[in-house]
Amino acid sequence: MRHYIDNLTEKLGDQEVRLVEGADWDLEIGAITELMAEKEGPALLFDNIPGYPPGYRVFTNFMGTAERCAVALGLPADTSKMDIIRAWKDLSKQIEPIPPVEVSSGTVLENVMEGADVDLTVFPAPRWHDGDGGRYIGTACMVITRDPDTGWVNVGTYRGCIQGKDRLSLWMLGNRHARAIAQKYWDRGVACPIAVVVGSDPILSTVAAIAAPAGVSEYDVAGGLRGQGVEILYAPGSDIPIPAHAEIVIQGEMPPVEEESVMEGPFGEWTGYFTHAGHETVVRVNRVMHRNDPIILGAPPMIPTVPAGDQAVPLYSASVTWDHLEASGVQNIRGVWAYARQLMMVISIEQTGAGDAMHALLAAAGRKRTGGMERYFVVVDDDIDITDINHVLWAMFTRVDPGESIHVLRTPTTAIDPRLAPAKRESGDMSMGIVLIDACKPFAWKDSYPRANRFDEPYRAEIRERWKSALSL
Repeated sequence: MRHYIDNLTEKLGDQEVRLVEGADWDLEIGAITELMAEKEGPALLFDNIPGYPPGYRVFTNFMGTAERCAVALGLPADTSKMDIIRAWKDLSKQIEPIPPVEVSSGTVLENVMEGADVDLTVFPAPRWHDGDGGRYIGTACMVITRDPDTGWVNVGTYRGCIQGKDRLSLWMLGNRHARAIAQKYWDRGVACPIAVVVGSDPILSTVAAIAAPAGVSEYDVAGGLRGQGVEILYAPGSDIPIPAHAEIVIQGEMPPVEEESVMEGPFGEWTGYFTHAGHETVVRVNRVMHRNDPIILGAPPMIPTVPAGDQAVPLYSASVTWDHLEASGVQNIRGVWAYARQLMMVISIEQTGAGDAMHALLAAAGRKRTGGMERYFVVVDDDIDITDINHVLWAMFTRVDPGESIHVLRTPTTAIDPRLAPAKRESGDMSMGIVLIDACKPFAWKDSYPRANRFDEPYRAEIRERWKSALSL
């Protein structure tokens, strides 16, 4: 992660990472992060946090712009949004998983707390929102488990709250890989060994959030993306591999909820609402390792329409949806983009026949993840810049006949969906409507559709170049 921070300043300038000193862990860090994200501001490195030693830091807004995503992926910083999607999409087809490389030592071992010395409260974990039920040290964390039957190492992302010096709570949905692995241990009558990484490079944290298929380790995927294996090590007495150069690693065991649980939540989730709170799993912490001057990697959820939210998730959602469309036989796709993380998916196509738009919509809806919250699917013509929400809205407002162009289906949703009625939630009915919107010109008379009064892109580019110094274009 420190290499990434240095890389940001080298590629994007000294102002790309702003040092903020003296902000309080209780709400101030969260509020500053939100305000800067809303204006697409720089990444933020908080230091000299009251009550904590200098050097105990928090890093936020770390992939809040397309430029930062490009740097994280090793692309030129000025790569366009759609070209980042294409690069990620092409890379995912060519990637050859590279397994991690075991090393004997690493910087994460610079400081080790064990047994009675364990104390999670030494870290300045923020209370991100004024409605949060605690201090969430895990917002962009990596939760590592090993399948007891196959040895498969799974790496996922789940929110983690400090519940005491040696207790960390995790909320894991029942259909997630880590929960399924933990259940295997619980069925054997033992607690699940687990490690939680708080602070890693953006490729590792991104891969952990998007989840590899069952049986495939996210470590291997991250290695393929990097072009070299992730350096890992094993702490004494543990078979859980941890990144050798992580900032903070919390190790322990997770008993079944019936044996020990704690009230977890509420927490302001990525939907922009406080939804879930209840008795959830805990990690009985027996070891904490951290680098000198440790950095908490923070990705506090914000209202998903904040422009500079975490770009990595929508970039990934768009690229895998594009792959799915091609695999489904959709022709002439010109681009895919995601808004509000992935609540609205937009597809650009070149129409070559009647029904092309509906084919794309149905195929995109078919990619919807079980329990995902993709809500709106929109298809537009290839003259629309789908990375600009104003262009998408223009197409929806002027090319949609609500009586003909909008279709509603019903699919599963997730437990954090704020629109689930309490009665439905209690009965286990986790279904929700999704909307398919055909915002293309009607194919039968698209060539007769009124001409748009907008300069073409080559001329716009010429004007930008000619006037960029005088007008900051």
